[in-house]
Amino acid sequence: MAKRITKEERDQRIKELVAAMLAEEAARGADSSCETIDDIEQAMIRISNAVAREVGIQKLEQHTSQASDACACPQCGEAAIYAGRRSRELISSRGNVPVSEAKYRCPACRRDFFPSDSPAGS
Repeated sequence: MAKRITKEERDQRIKELVAAMLAEEAARGADSSCETIDDIEQAMIRISNAVAREVGIQKLEQHTSQASDACACPQCGEAAIYAGRRSRELISSRGNVPVSEAKYRCPACRRDFFPSDSPAGS
């Protein structure tokens, strides 16, 4: 199990991440001496969207990574067969988030289904 971090540790990590992102923008030639409040707000939005998108990518990866040999069909309850993975992009308010999820095939119903389509944690 992963170690839980304190609020102070999380805040410090966020500060370091933002500082690194701003340094990268400055290295690409962004002139901060001519920035307006609108420019600063746009930087805030770019960085928050990038962080939120990465949280989505990592959380979805955790949620969809558990492929199991034993999976029951949600329609008939029969044992299903693992049939590979499906990749797609979810559209979020912070940008598209790629997801790869386990696909199963029910021989009885002859239908494919994706257990990760159920709510997280169920």
